[in-house]
Amino acid sequence: MSLKVLPGTPSCFVCGDKKENSRSLELNICWDEDDEHTSISFVPDGSWCGYEGIVHGGILAAILDDAMAWAIKALDDRTYVTAKMNVTFKRPVQLHGHYSASGFLDRKEERRAYTSALIQDEDGNTCVEAKAVFVLTKAI
Repeated sequence: MSLKVLPGTPSCFVCGDKKENSRSLELNICWDEDDEHTSISFVPDGSWCGYEGIVHGGILAAILDDAMAWAIKALDDRTYVTAKMNVTFKRPVQLHGHYSASGFLDRKEERRAYTSALIQDEDGNTCVEAKAVFVLTKAI
């Protein structure tokens, strides 16, 4: 596996720099050049809580959204934004556990990119899955 750390966006909630966004999770997004997918490793802390001891679903959705967006960006430098995303929560993501998110560009058609992503625990169990449609924007 050949991983390359992607540059991120300084103000981003998921991959930003705390100097630019004090609320950023500051997660590194890596690109697996061999298998063409993103990889984001993380260990949730207490500030990520929804219910006691369980990570808030909105934070997990944000991580999956970035995993998919950067999977597109790694293969196409143009800017795509999320148009539609479906998330399925299969098992709880718990505080202080070791998890990994992976994002995939499944296909592109004209101005649309179809993606998928998942979060797995350290035993390889799938905790969360997502599918999304991104659309190409005009230059930002």
